[in-house]
Amino acid sequence: MSLSKQLWIAIAVIMALAFGGSFVVSTLSAQKYLSQQLYLKNLDNATSLAISMTQVAEDPVSLELLLSAQFDSGHYQFIRLDDPNGKLLLERRNPAIPVGAPVWFQRLIPLEAPPGSAQVQTGWRQVGTLTLQSHGKFAYEALWRGTLRLLLWFAAGAAVTGLLGTLALKSILHPLYDVVDQAQALGARRFITIPLPRALELRRVVSAMNSLSGRIKGMLEEEAARLEALRRQIEYDPLTGLLQREPFLKRIEALLGRDDASGAGVLVVARFSRLMEINQELGRQTADQLLRRIGERLSALVAGQGDWLVGRLNGPEFALVAPCATATCEELAEQVAASLHLAIDDANLAGERLLPVGATALDPGEPLSQVLSRVDTALVAAERNEASSVQVVNRYATVQACNDLASWRLALTEALAANALKLVEFPVVDGQGKLLHFETPVRLLIGGEWLSAGVVMQWAARLGLMPRLDGAVVSAALAELGKRQVSLGINISAEALCDAAFRAELLTQLQQAPELAARLWLEVPESGAFRHLAEFRALCLALKPLGVRIGLEHVGHQFSRIGELHDLGLDYIKIDAAISRDVHANPGSQAFLRGLCIIAHSIGLTTIAEGVRSEAELAILPGLGVDGMTGPGVRWSGQAA
Repeated sequence: MSLSKQLWIAIAVIMALAFGGSFVVSTLSAQKYLSQQLYLKNLDNATSLAISMTQVAEDPVSLELLLSAQFDSGHYQFIRLDDPNGKLLLERRNPAIPVGAPVWFQRLIPLEAPPGSAQVQTGWRQVGTLTLQSHGKFAYEALWRGTLRLLLWFAAGAAVTGLLGTLALKSILHPLYDVVDQAQALGARRFITIPLPRALELRRVVSAMNSLSGRIKGMLEEEAARLEALRRQIEYDPLTGLLQREPFLKRIEALLGRDDASGAGVLVVARFSRLMEINQELGRQTADQLLRRIGERLSALVAGQGDWLVGRLNGPEFALVAPCATATCEELAEQVAASLHLAIDDANLAGERLLPVGATALDPGEPLSQVLSRVDTALVAAERNEASSVQVVNRYATVQACNDLASWRLALTEALAANALKLVEFPVVDGQGKLLHFETPVRLLIGGEWLSAGVVMQWAARLGLMPRLDGAVVSAALAELGKRQVSLGINISAEALCDAAFRAELLTQLQQAPELAARLWLEVPESGAFRHLAEFRALCLALKPLGVRIGLEHVGHQFSRIGELHDLGLDYIKIDAAISRDVHANPGSQAFLRGLCIIAHSIGLTTIAEGVRSEAELAILPGLGVDGMTGPGVRWSGQAA
C-alpha cells in the first residue's frame, strides 16, 4: 500500500475518532440541555394553562374548549386533566407528529423530559390536576442539524488535511522517488548519481548510493585505463607511438570485412627510404628523433578523425588508413606527404629529400593481399617518378553503376523512393550455437545490381542521405519483425544519430509497435557514439523504456572511455574483428579480450565478437568471456537461445 493511501487512512481514522469524541461530548451536553428546556416548557405551559382554566373552572364546556385550544396551538404529545381522585376528566393526545430526524437517531439519543403539571381550582376547591407533555420534534431536529454540521466540518477538515498532507508527503518523498529510480538503475547496472535531498535520512542514503556509483565508475575507468595501457604495450611501437604492423593490418582486414560505410576508405603508405643512410651519417639518436617527429605528425593528422589510424609497418614504412573518408585518395596522399616533409624540416634535414607516398582506395569485401599489392605498386611508382612523390593506384571494377556524386545521388534517391532495398541476414549465436539475433545489413538495387552496404553507404554518407537510408532500414526491419518471431539487429550511422528528425521518427515508429521493439537490436559504431555522446545518450534514454536492446559495434579501440557510458544501460557490445582475429594464436590479444569482457560484464553488457572466421576462434572465444559470435565462420543450427 502506498504512503499516500496510508496517510489518508490514518487521517480518516483520526478524524473519525475525533468526530466520535466530539459527537459524544456535544450530544450529551445538548441532550441534557434540551431535556431541561423541555421540562421547563412543560412546567411553564402547564402552569399558564392551569391559571387560565381556573377562571372557568365552573363551566365544563369552557374547560374543554380551553384545553383543546391550547392543544391545537402547540406541539404536545398529550394534555390531560384529572379530578382530585385521579379520574380522567379531559384528554387530548397526538403521538404521531412527524420528526425531521431519523428514528435511529431518536432512539440513540432519547430526550426524556418529565411532563409538567399544575393544579386547577376554584376558590379553595380543587377542580383537578393538569398534566401536559410537549413533543420533542424541534429539539430532535435541532440536535440532528447540529450533528450534521459537526460531521460536515469534520469531513471538510479531513479532506483539507488529507490534501495538504498528500502535497506535503509528495514534497517530502520526491527525493525518495529519485532514490528508487537510482536503486532500479543500479539493479540494471546503470551507475547514475542524483542530487542530495534536504531530508537528513534520505541524504545519507543518497550519499551512500552516489558514493557507490562513483566508486563503480572510478573502477571502470581505472580498469579501462589499465586495459588500454596493456593494449598500447602489445600493439604500439614504443618509439613512434604508432600501431605496429600486425595489429595495423588486422584493422584494415577488419574494415574490409565490414558491411557498412566504414568498409570503404583510403590507405596511404609512405616510405622513408634513406633512413639507413641517416642512421649511419647522423647517428641512431638523430634517426630516432626523426622517427618520433614523423609519428607525432601522423598522429596529429588523424586526431579527431574518428576511425582513422596510423601505423608503422616496418622500419622506414608508415601507413594511414582513413575509413569513410570524404577526401579523395590524391588529397589524402598529399596531406600525408606534406606532414612527412614538415617532420623532416623540423629535424633540420634537407627538405629536398622527398618521401615517396602511395595510396589506394579500399573496396569493401576485397582481400587484404590485393589492397597491399596495389599500394605497393603505387609506392614503387612514386619512388621512380622524379616529378611527383605521390602516386595513386585504384581498383577499377569492370562494371561501375555510377562514377560521380551526381549520378550516385540520382541512383540512391531513385532506389530509396522505389523502396528498392532488402535486408540480408547473418546469425549471431552464443557459445552453445543458439541464435541471439540476426544481423541485417542492407542491400540496394542500383543499376540492376544488388550492391552491398559497404559500397552504397560511403556515397550516401557523402551525399547526406544516411538518415533517409537508415530510416528505410528501420521500416524494413519492423516489417520483417511483424512477419516472423525472430530478433533482428540493425546499424544506425553516426549521421543518422545526429539527425533530430530521424530520432523523432524512429521513436514514433517504435512507440506504435512496442511488441516489435522488444525484438529489435539497435547498434551504433563505437566511434560515432563517443563522437556524438549527447545525441547517443538522448537516443538511449528515449528507446530503453520501449524494450529496444541498444549496443555498440566495432568496439575496442576507444574502450578506455567506457566509463562515460556507465549510466546509459547499454545491453551489449560487438567487439571489433581486429581484436578477435587469430586470437587463438596471440596471447596478448587473449589477455586484452579477457580484460575487455570482464569490464563489460561488470556493467551488465553482453559481449559479441565480430568477424569470427575459423573453428579455432570459435572454440577459444567463449573461454575468454565472449557471450556471442558472428562472422563468416559462424553457423547456426536452427536453435534459438
